[in-house]
Amino acid sequence: MRKPPFSPTPTAIERAVAWLSRFRLLRPLMEGVLPTPRLLKDETVQLEIRMAPYRVQAARWLANAAIILLLLSLPAAILASVLKAAVLLQAGAWLLFALALTGLTKAVQYILLYHQWRFILTNKRIIIIAPDARRRGFADAIYLKGGKIQVVDAGWSRSPIWGFFQAATGARDVILSLAGYEFKPEGAEVKGGLLFPDVMPDDIARLEELIFG
Repeated sequence: MRKPPFSPTPTAIERAVAWLSRFRLLRPLMEGVLPTPRLLKDETVQLEIRMAPYRVQAARWLANAAIILLLLSLPAAILASVLKAAVLLQAGAWLLFALALTGLTKAVQYILLYHQWRFILTNKRIIIIAPDARRRGFADAIYLKGGKIQVVDAGWSRSPIWGFFQAATGARDVILSLAGYEFKPEGAEVKGGLLFPDVMPDDIARLEELIFG
């Protein structure tokens, strides 16, 4: 397996997840949040794909900015309330605190999503780890042995923010499907595809090589 182009240093949040996993009672819960793929005997990984590194890096920038804003806004809001400052000043301080808390929550979600999206191709099967659509915050590990991917379709993100990063790096959203295309009068559409967001171009090329080569 080739060495991944980016190996992020664990954040405090990621280290906390690893620490919680050490407790036997919490292990099933943490396994539901960040599943660990189970490899068979003599099974070797040929390719592992994660989301583009800017995904987790942007989340870390957001988390750092939110923490700084929290440390500044919370004392200011408490002080304004204790001193009975102008209502507008108190409201502004608490609003900044609420924005910082919201930003930190979003950053944690983005970091979690980065670690939940994984595509692993081995010499025996395909393993896909993806967020569970039915349970927010959890992820599923999907093992495919008989099925073969028919379509690897790369396209632009619908998000203007991630679309900007894609334009700068060459990353694309990739739809993986076992069923192939469905042709319609207005164009072609992937049938029953799984959308893997923000995949780097080198990973797309290597994936196509191993799937179709």
